[in-house]
Amino acid sequence: MFIKSTSLIIPTKDRPDFLKRLIKSLNEYIEYFDEILLIDSSRDSNYLNNLNYFSIQKNLKIIKSVPSSSIQRNLGIEIANKKNHYFMFCDDDIIFEKNALNNMDEFIKNNNSYIGYGFNSIEKNKKKNLENLKKNKFFTNNGFYHSNPGVVCDNGWHTKLNNLKKNYETMWLSTQACIYKSNYIKDVRFNTNLGKYSYLEDLFFSYEMRKKGKLILFSDSKYYNENLVERTSFDFGYQEVVNRYKFVKQNNLNKIKFYISIILKTTLTLIKSLSGKLFFFPKFFGNIIGIISCVIKMK
Repeated sequence: MFIKSTSLIIPTKDRPDFLKRLIKSLNEYIEYFDEILLIDSSRDSNYLNNLNYFSIQKNLKIIKSVPSSSIQRNLGIEIANKKNHYFMFCDDDIIFEKNALNNMDEFIKNNNSYIGYGFNSIEKNKKKNLENLKKNKFFTNNGFYHSNPGVVCDNGWHTKLNNLKKNYETMWLSTQACIYKSNYIKDVRFNTNLGKYSYLEDLFFSYEMRKKGKLILFSDSKYYNENLVERTSFDFGYQEVVNRYKFVKQNNLNKIKFYISIILKTTLTLIKSLSGKLFFFPKFFGNIIGIISCVIKMK
């Protein structure tokens, strides 16, 4: 299997129960990975518990790190076995479907021309109304969104990669669960200037990788994440604007379309706040300060 020549890199922080559940979901395949690197930024008590709990797993190493998923993933890349053909990234709070790795192995064998492979995220509670609004003809015809998954649009927005019924070649991959051929990564690293949430780190990284070769999402390799959280803090509101602008600027995308899109998105956040969901107000004000920062500081 491909995992015999794979470094599995998992950043984690103070979520031992999720981490154990992830490792359990790998089933018997866990024994076949060349190495599993847990890059751990947990507080000392959880770090020591992880050391004790996973010490019996001979191919698993725990490396202490500062908290930042971008820094943690980069550390994994740096210390990984350079002889391995693949780097696999996944979050600590997902669960793989039973045959996900076996299905992916067969797919890679028969489709070796790609440099990156994504797993299919199965979400039970999709926001269908918002997705339908984004796919309105006005938005899709003018480059604000796209009806197909895995597309990066003119305004810097990327379309979702979940609940897919067939395979799609994509312009980005989610690091919740994906695989890259290691010899193509070389000097590409995760952006460490995206704030404490590392928001859009996978978009920055995979969009750079897409310049080196084709990426694909394989629909029959599935995983679940039931730990989806609605982030409503001021810091996140600020970061989701600024990080998106950084992506647009770095890749010479359309700044005017970006500003139109982020103003519309901020307006929707305000509407949520005024409709009784008061916890959205911090995010709204973060959005506003982020827009002002982009206009003044990041021309």
